[in-house]
Amino acid sequence: MLIALIQKVLHKTIKIEHWKIFLMGFIFFVLSSFIVYLLEPNEYKNPLNGFWFVMTTVSQVGFGDYIPKTIWGRLYTVVLYLFGVGFFAIIIAKWVDLVNKYEELKEQEIMGYTGKDHMVMINWSLKAKETIEQLIKLHQKIDIVLIDQLNNSPINDPNIHFVKGSAAKIDTLERANVLDAKSVCIFGPDHSIDNIAADGKTLLIASTIKQLANKKKSNLYIIAEILDEDHITNTDLNCINEFILSNKPFSYLMAKTALQQQHNIVKP
Repeated sequence: MLIALIQKVLHKTIKIEHWKIFLMGFIFFVLSSFIVYLLEPNEYKNPLNGFWFVMTTVSQVGFGDYIPKTIWGRLYTVVLYLFGVGFFAIIIAKWVDLVNKYEELKEQEIMGYTGKDHMVMINWSLKAKETIEQLIKLHQKIDIVLIDQLNNSPINDPNIHFVKGSAAKIDTLERANVLDAKSVCIFGPDHSIDNIAADGKTLLIASTIKQLANKKKSNLYIIAEILDEDHITNTDLNCINEFILSNKPFSYLMAKTALQQQHNIVKP
C-alpha cells in the first residue's frame, strides 16, 4: 500500500513542469539550510555551512564534517532523508531530461539561430564545405548558419550552426534568422544533371529571400553560384547582388566576396 502510494506521488511529481520543480527544490534546500543552522548554531556556525550539510545529505555524499548533535537536529535530518533525497533525485532526473531535450532540439535545429551579423550558407556541397573552410581561415570568429535538408549537420565546428529545411520556405529562413544576416551564399549541387533546374532552384531561393527582406526592409547581400553563364543574362538581377560561376577559384571568391560585405576584412 505504502509503495503504491509512493509510486503514485512520484508519477505525479515527474509530470510537474521543470521550472516549478527547480523553484520548489531551491526553496526547500535554502529553507532547510536556515532550519538546521537555527536548530544547531554552534555546530553549523552559519547558514552556508547548513546549506553544505543539506546538499551533502540529500545527494547521499555524506562527508561527515557536520553532524547534528541535538534531538531536533537529528529529527530534521531524518526529514531530509525522507523527502530531500527523493526531491534531489527528481531534480536530477528533470535536469537530465532538460539537457536531453535541448540536445534533441539542437540536433533537429527546431530552435533555430538567434544571433545577428552572421553569414547564411544555403545547400551543402563540396564547394560549400571549401568556402566555409576558407571563411574560418580568413575570419575565425564569424558565425555561419548552414541551411540544408540533411538529417544532421555535416560539419562539426562551434561557429557553424545547422538549420534543417528547405531554403525556399519562409519558416526555414526565419529559423536561420536570415534577416539579421550580413550576407547569404547560395550553392548549386556538386553534380548537376540539369543545370537549368539547378540554377532555377537557386533563383527561386534568392527570390524568396529577397521578397522576405523587402517586406521587412532588411538590406541583405545575396551571392549565388550559377552553373551556366548563359543563365545570368536571362535572370532578374534584382534578387541577386552578385553571381559567381562554378569554377576552380570559386570557394575563395565566394568567401572573399561574403567577407567584403561583412566587415571589409579581405581586400580585393
